[in-house]
Amino acid sequence: MQLSVFIKVTSTFCSLVLFAAVQSVESSRILCIDPIPGKSHVLIAQNLMKGLADRGHEITMVSPFKLSRPVANIREIVVPSDDYVHRQMKKFLENRPNMLIEFPKLIKKMLSVANDTINYAEFLPLKQEKFDLVIVGYFIADFVLGFGPHFDAPTIVLWAGGISKLTADLVGNPREIAASQNMVLGKQDVTQFTARLKNFLFACVESLMVTYALYNQKPYYDWNFPSDRYPSYEDVRRNVSLLLLNSHFTHGGPRPYLQNAVEVGGLQIKPQPDPLPKDIQDWLDGAEHGAIYFCLGSNLKSTDLPSHKMEAFVKSLGSLKQRIVWKWETDSFPNQPGNVLTKKWLPQDDILAHKNVVLFVAHGGLGGLAEARYHGVPILGIPIFAEQSGNVATVVREGWGLEVNYETLNEVTFSALLNEVLTNLSYRQRAQKLSALYRDRPQTAMETACYWIEYVIRHKGAPHMHYQGADLNFFQLYMLDVAVVLLLAGFLVFHVIKISIKTIIKLSGRKSTKQKLY
Repeated sequence: MQLSVFIKVTSTFCSLVLFAAVQSVESSRILCIDPIPGKSHVLIAQNLMKGLADRGHEITMVSPFKLSRPVANIREIVVPSDDYVHRQMKKFLENRPNMLIEFPKLIKKMLSVANDTINYAEFLPLKQEKFDLVIVGYFIADFVLGFGPHFDAPTIVLWAGGISKLTADLVGNPREIAASQNMVLGKQDVTQFTARLKNFLFACVESLMVTYALYNQKPYYDWNFPSDRYPSYEDVRRNVSLLLLNSHFTHGGPRPYLQNAVEVGGLQIKPQPDPLPKDIQDWLDGAEHGAIYFCLGSNLKSTDLPSHKMEAFVKSLGSLKQRIVWKWETDSFPNQPGNVLTKKWLPQDDILAHKNVVLFVAHGGLGGLAEARYHGVPILGIPIFAEQSGNVATVVREGWGLEVNYETLNEVTFSALLNEVLTNLSYRQRAQKLSALYRDRPQTAMETACYWIEYVIRHKGAPHMHYQGADLNFFQLYMLDVAVVLLLAGFLVFHVIKISIKTIIKLSGRKSTKQKLY
């Protein structure tokens, strides 16, 4: 009996040691290139780098934004960028330009910014160093993936949203446009023909945009990574080891994923919120009727709101008994109501975690909605551009918030929607249920992301996860070449049979004629 117990204990101990050995990875040198001039995107990458640094990895982070405070094991190279994003966001707040017209301009700007980043004076010395892994913060400019072969290191793509054609193609993940939710359109009832028609038409437009983006950035790749020393642009795009998506199926809906396309939605959310600054903590603690958090994100600025829209917000919110915490980017706030506290920058995740916050007035960015979902806070969404409309539409369909039409927004319409969400408890109850679903995971988003990153490091790029479909062109992937061959073969067989029958009939006719003659 004692021997069997000893064997069992020894076996368990050896299993635990083996498990720990498999899970651990020696400290690796990781280069993260995130040239996106959008702070909300970079914040997600920064949080992931902090998580990897906490696990002992040596991180070099290249981006336009500095960490809020220095972190051990993270070396920063901050590449200044102009205020292009701010100018564009201001334009959307003022006159809502057409996205189809603006998208080509956006592509060219993002490619130019990425090219400037990797040719920045402080970045260039990095090319002489050695890195074990390259992580690319992704937004259109994938020509920087050339640094994978440059350092002879695996590459991982981190995308701050749900899967799209641009990112799906990097690993060959199926898009399944008939049944899967589109990031821009949001959740739809795909059993309805009109919903599938919308998905199909948008997928066609998206494919054209992707083709345009790839055409424009290939010259950047060829210039930075000459063909005599580097693999082709097409080969580099097909050699991504892992795609990390800042999404989660409880928000984006279930869909098929390859093993190397992993959802890590909520990377920026802390399991335990940090202490709030004293003035904000006191303001929220004293909100006996609840508090409302008002923020249009890191790129849109409340100070850029047209005067008539601003007046509608001030009058509506100022008349409430709830206290307001408002992200306001200047020192002066015109006609500031007594129930409004303003700050130029706010710890959003920590504020939404406060028990007295009863509503989040938001622009509908994926990061903010993820935080609200995690903390069970209802949404009053004001989508301005890009995928925000689809994000807010999903919130409305799920029953934990309402949408404000920015174009028709005035004091009357905004007040009505405010009162509906604040007084109807069903929105809060639904948000709490969705929060439980969002939180229910075998690992946190950070643990999941770090595990798969270290998995790629352990297995030298994990080539065994590479999907063969990523190597196929459009005609091969959809079996069009096979269909053409089968059709040609069928036509040939049919033609041979037809000729044979005609020949037999003709010969039979001749034989019959000869028999009549004799």
